[in-house]
Formats: sequence, C-alpha cells, structure tokens
Amino acid sequence: MSFIKGALIGAALGLLFAPKSGKETRDDIARRFDDSKKQASEYADKAKVKSGELAQTTGEATENIKLTISKTAQELRDQLHHASEEIRKEAMDLKDEVKVTTEEAAEEVSAEVDQATEDLNKDHDNGSKIPGEPG
Repeated sequence: MSFIKGALIGAALGLLFAPKSGKETRDDIARRFDDSKKQASEYADKAKVKSGELAQTTGEATENIKLTISKTAQELRDQLHHASEEIRKEAMDLKDEVKVTTEEAAEEVSAEVDQATEDLNKDHDNGSKIPGEPG
C-alpha cells in the first residue's frame, strides 16, 4: 500500500513540475491515476486469491489434524481394551493356578494329618505312650 501511495505522489509531483501544458498535465495525471488504480486492483485480486488459498489450506490442515487425533484416540481405546482383556485373562489364569495349588496343599495336609493319626493309633494300640501324656 505504501508503494502505491509513493508512486502516486511521485507521479503527481513529476507531472506538476514537467514543462507541459495544463491539459497535457491533467491527461497525464488521469492516465497515471488510472494505471495506478488498475495496479491496485490487480494487487487486491491477488491478495483475495492468496487469502482464499490460505483459507483452503488452513481448512484442510485443520481437518487432517482432526482426523489424526480421532484415529489416535481410537487406537488408544483399542490398545487399552486389548490390555484390559490380557490383564483379565492373566487374572483368571492366576486364580485357577491358586485354586489348584490350594487344593494340592489341602490334599497334602490332609494326607499328613491322616498319616499322623494312623501313626498315633498304631502307637496307642501297641501300648506306646503318647508323648506328653502322663504315664
């Protein structure tokens, strides 16, 4: 915009001090004014086109960002779902493993108690004294 103003002022001063008749000077000023007006209009048109291109590019970039964020959010949801399923499966496996181990331990303890009871009964039937019992 400053360029246009400078051009107009320079042209006007040049014409005013040029050795021409008044009509020639006015015609020159009018012609240069029209040229400057056309040039300003061309700059305005170019600015509108660039502005439109920038708006379109910005809109496309915004849409791409939205799609990327949406896709990333969906991927995170899928990963979390998969991880929670894995944790649930591992917890179930661990529960089953603890159940089996507990049952095995209970069987072993029961077998030990049965063996101790049997040993005590044998000792008692044979007349052995039970340790800790008065004689």
